[in-house]
Amino acid sequence: MKKISKFVSLVLLVAASQLAHCQDFYENYSPTAKFDSTAVGSVSLHFYNNNFIRNNEYFGPFTEGITYLGNIVQPEATWAMSKELSLSAGWYLRHYFGQDGFEQSMPVLRVRYNPTPSIQVVFGQLDGRLKHGYLEPIYNTDNYFIKNPEYGVQLKVDKSRLHTDVYMDWEKFLMPGEAHKEIITAGLLSSYRLSDGAKDRGFSLHFQSIIHHFGGQVDKSTSPLQSRGNVSLGISYAILPASIMVKKLTLSSHYIQALELSQYNTIPFKSGYGIQSTLAIENDWIKVNSSWFHGEYYFAPMGDFLFQSLSQFNDWYIVEKRDLITSKFLLGHQIMKGVNFGIRFESYYDIQRKSDDFSYGLNISVNAKVFEKKISTAN
Repeated sequence: MKKISKFVSLVLLVAASQLAHCQDFYENYSPTAKFDSTAVGSVSLHFYNNNFIRNNEYFGPFTEGITYLGNIVQPEATWAMSKELSLSAGWYLRHYFGQDGFEQSMPVLRVRYNPTPSIQVVFGQLDGRLKHGYLEPIYNTDNYFIKNPEYGVQLKVDKSRLHTDVYMDWEKFLMPGEAHKEIITAGLLSSYRLSDGAKDRGFSLHFQSIIHHFGGQVDKSTSPLQSRGNVSLGISYAILPASIMVKKLTLSSHYIQALELSQYNTIPFKSGYGIQSTLAIENDWIKVNSSWFHGEYYFAPMGDFLFQSLSQFNDWYIVEKRDLITSKFLLGHQIMKGVNFGIRFESYYDIQRKSDDFSYGLNISVNAKVFEKKISTAN
């Protein structure tokens, strides 16, 4: 299998020079119902479903391979009270095939407020997880399959050149006397396009940050407080060739700082860094990219351990320097309005260990408004 994955990685690198779907690799993994999709004064019912296979064939000492096979369902009702304010309530269900019941089942509530057309404030279930758009060394794709929906508060700014996402996800609530820590993740992402003219063309600057905190003052836990984070600065340049085969080509590079912010350090180093440079090529069906990642003493509280100097399950295993060549391939298509599928292959070649870890998957998602009715209000 390793020889096959190396061969596929080589094919993808060659394809990247000849091919170029203008979407993120996991864009259709999250609901995309928009605030303005429901008429003012109406109640609508939205239905989201994602059916997925993701097989992680990881053989190294940093993290274990696992296969996710199942589906996520989230029906929700939305009341558009005005042009600026909507209320949503629904239920989140995640099921792994082979289990008797649901792995996760919980209510989802949301208030979305648009004080201006370019600003959104969200309370409750956030536009989170993979929709933030974090770099993979900062945020692990597998979080989508194992963590709850993000709950907290979020501010989003979406202007012609500026895109900003500030959020706080309250992962674990703490009551007085409980024996666990509260868990909070907060982040800020922002991008600014320097060039005039067509959207997504030219130079753009990118900032990403995340802090993951275990803490609390009213718990009985004896575990030490823990706060770790990552901060990233990056630049990208995109061109839109007049070609059927290549719709967009992007070159980007990001510097990522790793910071231990805890009073009592529980890992062998206080800071580290990583650099990721990427070439991405897209067309209406296919997206291919290849990246080089170099890290020294790198760690990330929410990131993929494939990139880190620490092992997820062996505390004693530490590698100061990491060098990876990653290759990614997505074949994506809209089957019909609101129904999308994607086929993916991702390779992670460790230069020091001369070994390859890889992942492949398939998903079909449904995102639809199935009902809408105008309601009357008392005068």
